[in-house]
Amino acid sequence: MDADCLIKLTKSNLKELVCNNFSVVIPQTVKEEVVDDAEAYPDARIIQRNIDTGLLAISKMHAYAEEGEEAVLGIFTQGKFDAVCSDDKRFIKRLKMFEIPYITPVVFVAILLKKGKITVKEARKKLDLLLPYISEDEYNTVKLVLDNWRIQ
Repeated sequence: MDADCLIKLTKSNLKELVCNNFSVVIPQTVKEEVVDDAEAYPDARIIQRNIDTGLLAISKMHAYAEEGEEAVLGIFTQGKFDAVCSDDKRFIKRLKMFEIPYITPVVFVAILLKKGKITVKEARKKLDLLLPYISEDEYNTVKLVLDNWRIQ
């Protein structure tokens, strides 16, 4: 997961739900960006607490990159991960070009619903919490999924 995604999930109060249902790993450079270099922000303390309790893992693999997205990509190519988590549009273009699966913060809402981890009502609340941090297109796309969700 890159810093952009991690921060948006933290600000929208979704990070714990996501981390409790998925194995989330960040490179050391992302930890430095969102915790070490941002000590004054409440989000940094929350993320550090998640690292300390093991809810959020720091990759043990060495990423030969100084920037978060490059480190995330380096770790993804070295490990056995299902997807890269990001909300950075330029980075997502690169992921698409190399056919690397990715998840944006808002997609977690739909996946959690599909896995039965949250109800449609809870998913709508979580989607609304993300609204200030995502594009209108992303919001409307997932809202459409929720509006058309049928319990089988």
